[in-house]
Amino acid sequence: MTRMPHPGLLWTANLLVPGTGLVLLGRLATGVLFGVVWGLALVTLVLVTLVWPDAATAERLVPAAVAAVAVYAGSQVVLYLRGRAAGAHLESDRRNDVFKKALIATLQGRLDDAEDACNTLLRADPDDVEATLHLGTLAAQRGRHEAAVRYLRRARYLDDAGRWDFEIGRELAALTEPEGRAS
Repeated sequence: MTRMPHPGLLWTANLLVPGTGLVLLGRLATGVLFGVVWGLALVTLVLVTLVWPDAATAERLVPAAVAAVAVYAGSQVVLYLRGRAAGAHLESDRRNDVFKKALIATLQGRLDDAEDACNTLLRADPDDVEATLHLGTLAAQRGRHEAAVRYLRRARYLDDAGRWDFEIGRELAALTEPEGRAS
C-alpha cells in the first residue's frame, strides 16, 4: 500500500508551483500539464508587461491574469479531489484489512475476535452490509438466533443493490427452517 504524502506538503508545494502536489500524489501527467499551463500563463503575463508597457497594458493583462488564476484555482481543486480520492482509497484498504482479519478469525474458530473486528467496522461505518451480514452469521453460529435474525434483516435493509441478497436469504432460511428439516 502506497503512503500518501502529508497534506501540508502537498498544499505547500502546490501553492508554490501549481501541479507539484499532483506530481507528489503520483499524477505525473496531470501535474506536469498544470505546471506547463501555469508557466505559460506566467510567461505571457511577464512578456505582455515588458513588451507593451503603455496605458493599454491593463487591457492586455486581464486575459493573461484570468488564465493564470483559472489554472491556479483548477490545480487546487484537482489536488483537493485527488487527495480525497487517495484518502478514501486508503480508508478502503484499511477497511478491507480489518474485514480480512474478521474472516480469518472466523475460519480459525476465534469468533470473539471476528465479532470484535466486525463491530470495529460498524463503528466506522454503521451501514457496512458485509460486516452486518457477517455478524448475523456469527450470531447464528453461536446459537443466538434472535440476534442473527436482527443482523440479517438489517443487512437486507442496507443492501440497496441486492449484492448480498442470496447470502442473506440463505442465512435467514437456515434460521427459520423447522428443526427436523435442517441438514
